[in-house]
Amino acid sequence: MHIVTQSGEQAMERDGTVLPRKTARARAWLEPPCNLAGSLMRAAFDLLPADLVLSIHDSIHRRLAAGRCYPFDEAAPALVRAAAEARALEAETGRVPALLALLSHPPVLGEMGHLNFELMRHALLALRAVRRLPCRPRQVTAVDPFALDTIGLASEGIYAGVMGLYHLGFDRLAFTRGRLSSLILAEAAWPSLAWRLCRLLRGGGEAAMALAGGTPTTARMLYTVREWMAGQRRTSPLRGRPAEVLRRLREDEGFRRFEAEGPLGPGLRRSAWRMLEGWAVSAAAGHPWAGPAPEPSAAETGRLEPRAREAFAAGSSALALTREQEAAGWAALEEEWPRQTPWRRRLFRMLAGRVLARGRPVLFVPVVHRWEPRPGIVVGEAWSWRAGACGRAGAGRISGRVLGPAPCPWQGTADEFAAEFGQANYA
Repeated sequence: MHIVTQSGEQAMERDGTVLPRKTARARAWLEPPCNLAGSLMRAAFDLLPADLVLSIHDSIHRRLAAGRCYPFDEAAPALVRAAAEARALEAETGRVPALLALLSHPPVLGEMGHLNFELMRHALLALRAVRRLPCRPRQVTAVDPFALDTIGLASEGIYAGVMGLYHLGFDRLAFTRGRLSSLILAEAAWPSLAWRLCRLLRGGGEAAMALAGGTPTTARMLYTVREWMAGQRRTSPLRGRPAEVLRRLREDEGFRRFEAEGPLGPGLRRSAWRMLEGWAVSAAAGHPWAGPAPEPSAAETGRLEPRAREAFAAGSSALALTREQEAAGWAALEEEWPRQTPWRRRLFRMLAGRVLARGRPVLFVPVVHRWEPRPGIVVGEAWSWRAGACGRAGAGRISGRVLGPAPCPWQGTADEFAAEFGQANYA
């Protein structure tokens, strides 16, 4: 994450973005009481009726969007069909389906920034419309200083407390917080997020999250390149010999500079595989130890710039892949890299292995922003998972349906679902 945050800081400096000033002293004194105030608001939300909490969230999101709101139609055909599918899944399986709204992610700053608040507002209302009963949809939302750097320190602290604890908050920089804030926000620390999301969905709950996991730039770094490199590793003849891979990586000058100069904590240095991923993310982010390259970075442009391409090639070479394996890997990366929303195969494998495999059907609801020809929010056709022969790792076949005026059955693996669902709904 420090590699990612450095990249974000470089981009904002280049664009002339001025952020609110937050000194370490002010953070030490002001952040903990604000976190505590937010946690008390979370307790109040837990006690209030579900529909009242939803209306409060609706009002907050409207205010954050600064009045640039778009109408929500709970009688839209796509939502009516999704609600009918939810009832059909319950009748067929005897279990209430989990509902997961998956959002696109427009830029955080600038003219399109308000769409982020409108996307979440529409997602929460869509989940309530599909459920047809009072419910408490939870947002997957980042609550770390990097995510909240555009707001003041007091607002950041309160937001982290209420959103991080009532919702599925995740603090990507949890280990750098002060002692008191770490204690108050312990539940939101990033290592537990996957477990908390699966627990909610296994219980038949409702959640909303940005499928990209962040803006296109951070998504390419945290998901596209890392998951691609992990896939390369799984096919490598050296997958059981990390020390040999690290030795081969050190033959590359750029990697040696990264190892000597990069922001590498002890957790990264302990693992050859994390070092390989960190090197690839660093190259995508355009950090100087990867060698001279044009600005902005490959992660920002969505193009495989020469510096990133050379670093990815060095990683593949260290894994001793065959020529055919390398060609297949490059073809997959070149297809996914320009996308603003990556496939997120690992996420869907996790949901298949830890939710569907436990007998809980799942209904996925895409919520997507539009900018041209005119701005707006679209709730797309839902896709369902009915049953699957999935192990803990999410491997195996899944059966479900793609809704629409003429619903059609769907079968495939979690990886195939990730690509087809993403291709159909997101850029």
